[in-house]
Amino acid sequence: MKTRLLRYIPQSLLILFIGAVSCKAPSTLTTERVKSISTNRLIRNVEDNAFDYKWLSIKRIGCQYETSEGKTSFRASLKSEKDERIWLSFSKLNVPVGRLLLTPDSVKFINYMEKNYFLKEYDYFSNFVNADIDFDVIQSILNNSPFSYRDDPRDNDYKEFVSYVDSGMYVLQSIKNRKLGKIVRKGKEDKIDRYLKKMDEDELIIQYLYIDPKTFKIRKIILDDQSNDRKVRIDFSEFEKVENQLYPGNIDINFDSPDKNLKMKVKLSKFSMEKDQNFNFNIPDRYSLIQ
Repeated sequence: MKTRLLRYIPQSLLILFIGAVSCKAPSTLTTERVKSISTNRLIRNVEDNAFDYKWLSIKRIGCQYETSEGKTSFRASLKSEKDERIWLSFSKLNVPVGRLLLTPDSVKFINYMEKNYFLKEYDYFSNFVNADIDFDVIQSILNNSPFSYRDDPRDNDYKEFVSYVDSGMYVLQSIKNRKLGKIVRKGKEDKIDRYLKKMDEDELIIQYLYIDPKTFKIRKIILDDQSNDRKVRIDFSEFEKVENQLYPGNIDINFDSPDKNLKMKVKLSKFSMEKDQNFNFNIPDRYSLIQ
């Protein structure tokens, strides 16, 4: 059972990343009234407060993973060279389980338990969640930076977004889908059908970014695929200081769909921003390729 569960580890981490210390920052949100600001200014503030680095390592990552098949837990460590690669190593009871390497054009995974490996492009995981997932999206989640699932050829991914205040947080939301949400809440099926016919498949995904009004750190990400009844939710909490920047110490992931549900709780500690060139990813000759 646990061996089967471990096969899904790379997918769940990509949803997260898919797929991210010394003094704790306050984790509670302000109860004061939040002043509205423009969407462009909100995006700039979040980008300005995103975690910036050249090298990052997280030596201790504890994961609790749950699907309909059961529960398991494992440990991981992460190394990242910004814009170049993200490396993850997994272990169970101090026994190596697997290794994952993400680059801008490929995903590689070694499964030490079953002595095999795979080489994939990001389309494989995009199909899994029905949303565009690539290296930049995963790195943005790792950096706690804003991102859009849209791939606008004019490099204006946020053109269709609006901002507003909800429950003491700023929210960035895709605007066209906001109209669909209003129609759904009113239960007007004929209008839903007409509206869906006018929209591309990508536009059926409502994206939400919930942002702390004091730190401008992203506290929650939601991708709501209304056409396929699937939803990804990522919560960031327990932000800690890492060389005078804030980084989440806890990340919770939930993926719900009619045929697949998974939950993962991730606790991160022992951060470093020192240069580390050891990104070892050697595939043993006797290992078989998973097609």
